[in-house]
Amino acid sequence: MNRPRAVYLDFDGVVMDSMDLKLDAYCHALSDYGFAREALREIQLASAGLSRHQVLPLMVESLAGKALSDSEFKKVLQRFHEKDEALRPQMRPKPGAMEFLRCARDRGLPLSVVTGTPQEVIDATVRHFDLGRFFQKVCGTPGSKSGYLRRLPHESGISPGEAVYVGDAVLDEAAAQDAGMPFIGLDNGDHPFREQSQILIIERLSDLIPVFRLVAAPS
Repeated sequence: MNRPRAVYLDFDGVVMDSMDLKLDAYCHALSDYGFAREALREIQLASAGLSRHQVLPLMVESLAGKALSDSEFKKVLQRFHEKDEALRPQMRPKPGAMEFLRCARDRGLPLSVVTGTPQEVIDATVRHFDLGRFFQKVCGTPGSKSGYLRRLPHESGISPGEAVYVGDAVLDEAAAQDAGMPFIGLDNGDHPFREQSQILIIERLSDLIPVFRLVAAPS
């Protein structure tokens, strides 16, 4: 693979090891419904890449067979937000993530975040962990991933085909395909990507250092 001119990264499960903490927040938000943690986890994995605004109603509809009312949705969304905020200090970078971020910065490879997390939440998380120094832009919802992946390259004077998106879910792959952008899948052990997908699959971001030839040439 040629070195891209820009790399866009999903956040949860790619940069930060936060998926179990997000599941804790889903369990807390929906504790009144009596759903099993494993049942929520299955939906979390299947819907990875979607916003909490989409996942919470999906969980209730899938497991309880009913739609959330407006008042119920506001309640569970607030409970999720409160728990998610409380758990933020427990988040940690994924193994290999900081190594890749530092190497990309030092080698002049532009990075941005494109995530389904609400904008104000991802901004707060990036500030909390002092990650803003690594990213040109941090993009969350309500914008769509495919929309950002179409728009951001053109703002930098390149085509989507000259960039790459790294995500950990089939919905991330679909967003990249919709934008006409190459995709790299990060497998966290749940093997989400279709066998027929012609994509590069990695286990950690640092796997991309030799792929993108970011290692300094020997003197």
